[in-house]
Amino acid sequence: MSSLHSLLSVLQRQHAHIGMLLSRVGDSSGTARHGAVADLLQYVALHESAEQTFMHPVALKSVGDVAAVQGRVVEEREIEAVITRLEGLDPASMDFMIYFGLLEEAMSGHTRAEENVEARVLGAVPDHELEHMARGIGLVDVWMDPAARLIGGSVASMPLRPGPRDVGFSELHRRSLEAFDAVFRLR
Repeated sequence: MSSLHSLLSVLQRQHAHIGMLLSRVGDSSGTARHGAVADLLQYVALHESAEQTFMHPVALKSVGDVAAVQGRVVEEREIEAVITRLEGLDPASMDFMIYFGLLEEAMSGHTRAEENVEARVLGAVPDHELEHMARGIGLVDVWMDPAARLIGGSVASMPLRPGPRDVGFSELHRRSLEAFDAVFRLR
């Protein structure tokens, strides 16, 4: 299996999981929706942090079509802005559903663009860098695995549910970036 194929496989699997989490939010209500939103935001924070650490910086240095990568970075900032607005809303409200619809649309377009536009230009990235990207982004799956959570010490063990120790998306994203950056420096 080629290094690019390995990276695309990880991205597609995680993007499909994000799609499933989005569906869970849309299909649920009440307390179940609160939990579904928390699960979605936690996964998206980790996934985007991994891409921002392992994929985009290397791609920006290695590809000729920098706009293909920069476009994805801009989309991620827009998604973060929608999530920040969404977090402050009651999941039962109409405003929440409006912003959630915007999030679904933004995530769908972003994941398609990563898989179809950015992936095309990643062929210019050396194989060893593509392998590192795939392993780094694959850490999201490891950290989100319930068995890994029991071991402790992972970013995924931080709470993202309503309560006195609530960790919002921005804070989870910041901590995730720090954790991924530490892993990146170990290479």
